[in-house]
Amino acid sequence: MATTTLTVVSLPASTHPGPSDAAGDLLAVAWAPGTAPPREIAVRPELYERLCAQLGRHGTGPRSLGEPAGVPLVVDPRLPASPGFEVRRVRPGVRRWSGAAAA
Repeated sequence: MATTTLTVVSLPASTHPGPSDAAGDLLAVAWAPGTAPPREIAVRPELYERLCAQLGRHGTGPRSLGEPAGVPLVVDPRLPASPGFEVRRVRPGVRRWSGAAAA
């Protein structure tokens, strides 16, 4: 009978993943290269709560995500649990509304 000895290697603390960056992950998907610009990001209520906690905005959550103008956030409990969000994009050929143009 053959036996094998496994060596356990501990990774340094710096290689362990840090806290999740839900806001950064959403923005990375929203602004992915080769895709239409985001019109809004719809998120499930529990993801919205995580975003509020991450951004330190308890009670008054973010209405938009990112800088400088941000992408509007919409809470939609009808979204599936996984992934829990949906990037709604500007349709091709449609110009994005600008508040400055209306003034």
